Amino acid sequence: MKVAFTDATEALERVGCDAAGYRLAGDDLDKLCVVHLWGPWRVVLAFPEVDVALVVDIGEHLDNDRSRDVYTRLYDALDIDPPAEPRDKPPCCDESGPPTDDAQLDAVERGYRALTRRRRRR
Repeated sequence: MKVAFTDATEALERVGCDAAGYRLAGDDLDKLCVVHLWGPWRVVLAFPEVDVALVVDIGEHLDNDRSRDVYTRLYDALDIDPPAEPRDKPPCCDESGPPTDDAQLDAVERGYRALTRRRRRR
């Protein structure tokens, strides 16, 4: 897993968002990208600037254990419902580069902070 993460970060440094796999679909998610590491392990990325990748979350995609699923955590942080239909997986990059959106990145940060506070209180 550590090797896969190192390989992914080195690829991002070399080729930028082209190494970032696919973009998530949905109004609240469409500026976030995902890199498959190994098996069920995923890295969710945001791009605050064209040449800067920010790790939003790292975790397993576990359909059978939603309490540990990386996507469920993301939906909870953003207080949105999971998609009812299978997601589209468009490329992370387009001709102008990676998707950037400061407002969405701020919402993601606030959501994860709130999620962390809620989990600590339990």
